Amino acid sequence: MIAWSSVTLDNLYVQNEADKAHRQGCISTETQEAIRKAHPVDLYTPNPVIRVGLFLLTAIVVAFTSGFFLLLALSSDTPTGFRVALILASLLCLGVLEFAISQKRPYRSGINEALLWSAVGLFCCGIFIENYDMSESAWALTVFILTVLGTLRYADMVSSAVAYLSFLLLVFWQALKIPYSTAFMPFLLMGISLAVYLISSRLVKRPALRHYSDCFTLLRVLSLITLYMAGNYYVVRETNSMLFMPDNDTGIPAGWLFWALTVIIPPLYIYLGVRKKDAVLLRTGVILIAMIVFTIRYYHSVMPLESAMALGGLVLTGGAWALIRYLHTPKNGFTYAPSDESGMADRLKLESLIIAQTFPPTARPADTHPNFGGGSGGGGGASGDF
Repeated sequence: MIAWSSVTLDNLYVQNEADKAHRQGCISTETQEAIRKAHPVDLYTPNPVIRVGLFLLTAIVVAFTSGFFLLLALSSDTPTGFRVALILASLLCLGVLEFAISQKRPYRSGINEALLWSAVGLFCCGIFIENYDMSESAWALTVFILTVLGTLRYADMVSSAVAYLSFLLLVFWQALKIPYSTAFMPFLLMGISLAVYLISSRLVKRPALRHYSDCFTLLRVLSLITLYMAGNYYVVRETNSMLFMPDNDTGIPAGWLFWALTVIIPPLYIYLGVRKKDAVLLRTGVILIAMIVFTIRYYHSVMPLESAMALGGLVLTGGAWALIRYLHTPKNGFTYAPSDESGMADRLKLESLIIAQTFPPTARPADTHPNFGGGSGGGGGASGDF
């Protein structure tokens, strides 16, 4: 199902692990090179700067090509011509993507993402344009099907995220047709989010689905966030006020329960992350702490904004300093030591780039004085050099 060879992707994983072991000093350079030769990879994966450039260049080419198709459809003066032009442009993007993968082997190169996202976007525009009879559920279902196919074929993380969010929207719009759906809607979305998190946590460990591990990791993060947002007091109240009771400023039923969920869930994530040594739970919980502060301050202003920001900065700085001191010696599987994974800054070589841009090589000034010396002369029986 996946577009690339599983053997090649496995070899890429082996090479990445060998590079990590080499950085840690576990293997020598000769061993690293031997591993690379034993597990060859013919994929084209540029660095992030080139990847962004290729993405933008491909997007520009797709935009001009789509514009050409739309110009050809101007003579029809009907939405059908525009729909056909957009769908043909979408299919052309998919065809070019498949041809590029079969011939040049691009993998996470920027070209793949631009062609895939353009194909999905153009196809959706071709279906939705001036189609006023389609319901919100039909829109969500269409996007869900297209992005699921894109995820299965190309293991694209963004497609998996869009598929998950469109699935939640589909459930949301369908549940609205049920009487008294506003009473159980938050708990329905929380239950679906929890189920997606548990399923993704199991599937990410299966060897047969190893090439989709990044997609499952992103789904775990998104499901944790949507689980919290579905029970957050601010989200529930504002959504309820916007869709169902625009003139209601008195609050929501069982508001105390949503306040409890707002305050309890992020610390619970942090506790479970520490207990299970799970970085996804831990980091998501730390990020959602900010949502607790925002929700409480939105409805209950305890102190001026400047004072609250200064106090929050002091607390965060003090907490970071205390954690650094505590984890200077590794404890319970946690450490302050930097990660073995090369980060984005390492791959971009930012330090070298900044130095090169800050201290450019200065041109040597031209020498305006005549440079005498060297030569030879002769004639009339005389010879010599001067």
